Amino acid sequence: TITTEEASTVSEVEVTLESLANPEYELTVMTGNDGAFAFAGNPMYNGYDISAVRDGDDTEGVSTLDLVLIQRHILGIVEFDSPYKVIAADINSDRRVSGTDLVVLRKTILGIYAEFPTNNSWRFVEESQALTVDNALSDFNEVININDLDANMPTEDFVAVKIGDVNATARTNARDLGSVIKEFKN
Repeated sequence: TITTEEASTVSEVEVTLESLANPEYELTVMTGNDGAFAFAGNPMYNGYDISAVRDGDDTEGVSTLDLVLIQRHILGIVEFDSPYKVIAADINSDRRVSGTDLVVLRKTILGIYAEFPTNNSWRFVEESQALTVDNALSDFNEVININDLDANMPTEDFVAVKIGDVNATARTNARDLGSVIKEFKN
């Protein structure tokens, strides 16, 4: 399953399974509103990598409030309490949160950039990782590695991170009204 930190399922994610033993063996599925994905009938006792991609909606859920929250984090006024917020704030994908991220985000909000120049609009982090605010940008893994498939593996999940959206207002699927409600509350 692919969900956000807030447990909202994410649709329209392209999930790919690649065999480590056979480069020609590659399967791709798209998640629906339930955020689920599955790859059935794979040859046993092989190694596989699972990765996820969704791009093209860079400004979804992004507002000037996100700029303010990132700036407050950088200045140490109110630091992020979640590793996923740190990942979301790394707009230019250089594995650190700095003023450069604010510049890129501002230009995207203003329409100067049609999309983030050096980052996808969503990143997908292997859920089983033990991330902290301090190690999030140096240690997060975007590929689930299965060394030797020998059973069904129904808990190989991703946490979806909408880049630039540190206050979690992005719509994640067709049924999600969360962004409308969250923006109204803010």
